[in-house]
Amino acid sequence: MASNRREALHLLKEWPGIEGRVRRAGRVALFTDFDGTLTPIRPHPQQVHLPPTVRAALQALAQRGTTVGVISGRSLADVRARVGLRGIWYVGAHGYFLRSPENRTAALLRPDQMALMSSVHRQLRAQIGFLPGIRIESKQATVAVHYRQASSHSRRQARPVIRGLLRKHPKLTLLSGKKVWELLPESRVSKWTAIEHILRLERARRGGRWLVFYLGDDTTDERVFESMRGARINGISIVVGKRRSAAQFFLRSPAEAASFLEKLCGALR
Repeated sequence: MASNRREALHLLKEWPGIEGRVRRAGRVALFTDFDGTLTPIRPHPQQVHLPPTVRAALQALAQRGTTVGVISGRSLADVRARVGLRGIWYVGAHGYFLRSPENRTAALLRPDQMALMSSVHRQLRAQIGFLPGIRIESKQATVAVHYRQASSHSRRQARPVIRGLLRKHPKLTLLSGKKVWELLPESRVSKWTAIEHILRLERARRGGRWLVFYLGDDTTDERVFESMRGARINGISIVVGKRRSAAQFFLRSPAEAASFLEKLCGALR
């Protein structure tokens, strides 16, 4: 993946051309990550709150007919509670749980996978849960090992345990994010597969020529950017917080992401 990363263009400077694409599109879809994209990263996940201006912009987009989806590694219930909007799509646990604007929930997790991840959670809690600064979080489909508050000594003790679980269960997939290791039951389900599923449903229901935006900031979002480049969609990929990326465009911060959302609202009036 690294070989496909490049210097992205600053989206706000390129806005006139993008605005033209928005106005020519028959339908617009906006999919976005949550932490680090719509809101700054905080020392503890519980401290993260969506700015009211961002919530208002997302609501305005949905009211103007845009398909809006928040695609997160958080649990489905957690991300829904923190965004707090009706009438949009939610995706939790990196694609394993989906909630439609009509409040229908779909789970892409088999019973045997749920049992496996429950076992992984118990093993991690027993083997490394006591390490200072290490926090183990179960999201039913995935298990996250947060180490933002951990010392290098705690991280060194935790890594061999995670590697051992990956050897013991070859189908497990490891995602390395910002100060978190996340274990998934397999590699076929992802943020991108969730987006593809939503687009299939929306295209079948609404038709038209679509323009698809995706915003993200982390390793899992780079996989979406890569997939968008290979897919046959009219897409605009946007990385937040850095320039070198598989995305086409960059925004410097969640504050700039908020400015982009407001500009998008204006283009859709």
